Formats: sequence, C-alpha cells, structure tokens
Amino acid sequence: MHPKTSQQPDWYLLPLSGPSSTDLQQKSSVLTRYVQQYPNQTLAQIAASLNREMVDQPYRQAVLATDTIDLMAQLAKADAPHIVPNSGLPKPPVIFMFPGIGDHYGNMARGLYTNLPLFQEIFAQCDASLRPFLHTSLIDLLYPDDALPEAAPGLDLAAMLGRKSAAPINPSEARLQETVIAHPLVFSVEYALARQLLAWGVQPHGLLGYSLGEYVAATLAGVLQLEDALMLVARRAQLIQALPQGKMLAVSLSREAIIPYLNEHVSLSAHNGEALTVLAGEAAAIIDVQQQLLARQIACRLLDTTHAFHSHMMATAVTELNQLAHTVTYASPQIPYLSNVTGDWITPQQATDPTYWARHMCQPVQFFSMLQNLFRQAPLLNLVEIGPGQSLGAFAKQHPLCKQEQFARIYPTLRYSYDNQDDHWFLLSTMRKLWLSGVDLQWQTLNPAASAHLPEAVNAPQLFATPQHNPEPAMEQKERGEKRRQNRLRRRDHSK
Repeated sequence: MHPKTSQQPDWYLLPLSGPSSTDLQQKSSVLTRYVQQYPNQTLAQIAASLNREMVDQPYRQAVLATDTIDLMAQLAKADAPHIVPNSGLPKPPVIFMFPGIGDHYGNMARGLYTNLPLFQEIFAQCDASLRPFLHTSLIDLLYPDDALPEAAPGLDLAAMLGRKSAAPINPSEARLQETVIAHPLVFSVEYALARQLLAWGVQPHGLLGYSLGEYVAATLAGVLQLEDALMLVARRAQLIQALPQGKMLAVSLSREAIIPYLNEHVSLSAHNGEALTVLAGEAAAIIDVQQQLLARQIACRLLDTTHAFHSHMMATAVTELNQLAHTVTYASPQIPYLSNVTGDWITPQQATDPTYWARHMCQPVQFFSMLQNLFRQAPLLNLVEIGPGQSLGAFAKQHPLCKQEQFARIYPTLRYSYDNQDDHWFLLSTMRKLWLSGVDLQWQTLNPAASAHLPEAVNAPQLFATPQHNPEPAMEQKERGEKRRQNRLRRRDHSK
C-alpha cells in the first residue's frame, strides 16, 4: 500500500435524522453542545455513536467533516433539512452506470486506495490476477512513488480548458494510455468502486455500461466471474492493440442523418444522443468525413483514441475473442442490465451466449436506446456514474426523456482529472447527496475507522440523552438546588 500523506485528512460523514424539522434542529443543537461539553471526544467516537442512532427518518441532514472544530462549523451553517418523500411511496431506483475508457488519468482514485481498505483490497486482487497478462503492476503504474505533490484544492482551469501541455509527466502515465493497460485498469477501478458502494449499502436496481463498462456490469450482475472477466478484458485489449490503428469522430448528427457518411471504411461506432453519434474507421477515411462535415458547418471532433473501437476494424480479432469467450462459464444476471448491442435489457439467453462478446466488440454502442429504455421504466432515477469522468451523466441530461428534476439525481463518484479535490471527500460528498435524496446506507461500514472506537464510545454519554439521563449534569443540578434552598433558609433566619 502506498503510504498516506500528511495532507490527506480523515473524512467522516455524520448523519442526523428525525421525524420532524424541529426534532432535527434539536438534535443538531444537542450535538453542538455535546462537542463543547466533551472536547476530548474524537470525530471517530462521535461517528460511532451516531452510527447507532436511527438514520432512516424522513427529515435528514449530513455533515462531512475532518475534526470536531470542522463539525461545529458545519453544523452552524447547515442547510435546511432535506425531506425524504413519504415512505409509503416507491423510492427512485438506483442505477449504476459504468463508463468506458478515455477519461482515466494518472493517480485516479488514489485517495480511495489509501483511505478505503475494501477498495484497496479489491483493486489489489484485480492487479494480482492481471499480472500474468500485463507483466506489470497496475498499482505501480497508476500510483507511482514519484507522483507530483498534491495541488491546491479546486479546479485547474488551465487543464480544464486544455491549455496545459498534454505531455505525460512520467513513463508510467504514458503507459496508462496504451490500450493493453487502459482497459484492464479502468475495469479494475470501476469494479472496486462498485464493490465499495455495495458494502456501504447502495443497492442497484439496474446497471448499464458503456463499451468496456458492460464487462463491469456483467461481472457485478454475476454473469461473469471476476477472474474470467479480467482474462477477457486483458486479452481483448491485447487483441485490439495488435490491430491496425484507426480514428474516431464525434459528430452532432442523428443516427438517420449520419447514414450518408457510412461506407466500407467508416462505421457507426456509437449512438449517444438524439443528435450525437460517433464514427470510426481508417484514419484517411475519417479525416475525409471530417472535412466534408466541416465544409457543411456540422460540428464534429476527433477523439483521442488510437483504434477504431466498435467498428469493422475490430473484425479480425473476433475469431480469437470468440474462442476465449467459449472457455468461460456464464450465469444468468442477478441484477438487470442494459445491452450495448441491442440497447434493451439483456436477456438470460444473450448474457450466457459466448458469441455475444464478439458482436459487442464490432457493433455500435446503442447508448441512446439504453437511456430511452431506462427512462421509460421509472419517472425518476438515481443515476450513479461509477468510474472516471462524467460523460454518461452528461449524455443522460441531454436525452429528451430526461426531466429537469432528474438532473439533481445524477451523481459522479470520481473527480475529473483537472479537479484537485480530495478523492475520499469527493466520493463521500456523493454518498451524502444520495442519503439526503432518500437512499438508505449502511452507516456502520461507511465510517470504517469509527468501528475501532465503538467500545470507548459505548461508555461515553449518549448524544441525544435527555439531561436527567446524564448523571453528571443531574448531580450538578441537585447541588445547585440544595445551595439555593440553604440560601433561602439563611435569608429567612436573618429576617426574624
């Protein structure tokens, strides 16, 4: 494990809930007084006590803090309570979304790796299983010891606007962009992150993955065993790496309007929006299409890829991928997920068909149809994007069936590469939003460091005990009452 730096604080997410707004305000006041009365209590001890409180009531607040001083400051400026809809009504389903490659970066999720034991364990398990295929360690490549010092919190505007040099800072980061490394790396981070959210009590009602992300969805759904999925992802990446290079072009045209530009050298690679498609093919052919589109003043952009994914250029790798897929045992999905190939919910027959992954490799990603089928299922969803970037959430917001109130329920889990926020804080901020929106969590696992303080916390006064249940204040009140009685008796004696 790479050691935790002194700049990385311990973050705690502390929940408060009650049956009414007044009750919640009282609890906030009691917690503030408690911290003042017991200044030696650590945030871990307070978290351990709060974890035992009822935290599934309709009026909710949650504070993200690093120490008791920070906690008091956050309580003083807390927003109005969030009200969870009537418990008798169905809650919006939780959907996990897994992106493909393209938005990954060096030191991605490092704060999770150093702060969350389960994330570290799962990621290390993936790393160990992949070493026979990669002949190197993903952990060493992603988290090199010579990483740059931590940047100041906030957005790096120069990087955000593309005004910084794109040259990699070290050989390890350069390797992260290679297909053979990028694919298994993104899979491993997304799978470890999904397992972490499951451990925290976030239970998905459905899954969808974009390109490589469907492998994560299939593994989480139980269709693929982890070892088999890692083998397929690693070998698939090696097969793609050996293919001739190509280019990909994002175009602001609908699926119907893009048809005239398709030919034996240019394939439709993805349908992401009502007027957003991606073309892929031989470099010269894609450049030619780009020039035609620009001449017609149609917006388009070359993507930063080395190969023409989900196109006819993948066809020569199909036979070997098919052979590999036939060595794997499949099971029916235990969690429903959407298919890139059809755009609809995958059937048990499709999920357990080894030839499915060959079609998945060459056919376009039907992401627009996937979102359409998803939004038709429920009027409101909790969409959790698990992986680097926030492109899937952006596609969802652009979908014509996505309502305005849905926007606030689209949650990222990893920061952008140009966002210098703490990874652990960023993820816990999303967990806070999920809980305030009504998603119930397993608080005993959410603040794992607090569990070590449970025995000591049990002996501490209960946070929300009434004064008469707290022996120390009760004794003080009795002594003050006795003194007042004695003073009254003395004044009465003197007046005689």
